[in-house]
Amino acid sequence: MKLAALVPDLFFATRIAEAARSAGAPLTALQGDLAAMLATLRRDPPDVVVLDLTAPIALALARAVRADPALAGARLVGFYAHVDEPTRAAALEAGVHDVLPKSAFTRRLPELLSGAWRAGGKSFPGE
Repeated sequence: MKLAALVPDLFFATRIAEAARSAGAPLTALQGDLAAMLATLRRDPPDVVVLDLTAPIALALARAVRADPALAGARLVGFYAHVDEPTRAAALEAGVHDVLPKSAFTRRLPELLSGAWRAGGKSFPGE
């Protein structure tokens, strides 16, 4: 499984990268403006795009990925601060498939990386 991630928090991005490396899942860090991120995603389409929904560009990226036929197979997984219900609602409206509080995302990261959540079409339930 290939991952791409927009996670500006260096500490948390490192944590995700280490988990991905342990699981043998290639990870591409997304940086720059929207056009640069989309170009990166199109060059090597990922299976999953992880979005830190606190990043100002996260929702615009989610909408752009959902609208791009070349990225139609990518699943969007976003995480947010558990008290930030407006961000959760906005992410769902933008087409993010799985929207989880950061703590739930952290707990379920091994499941995400193993691909188990995709088996049988399962996705993470909202929490």
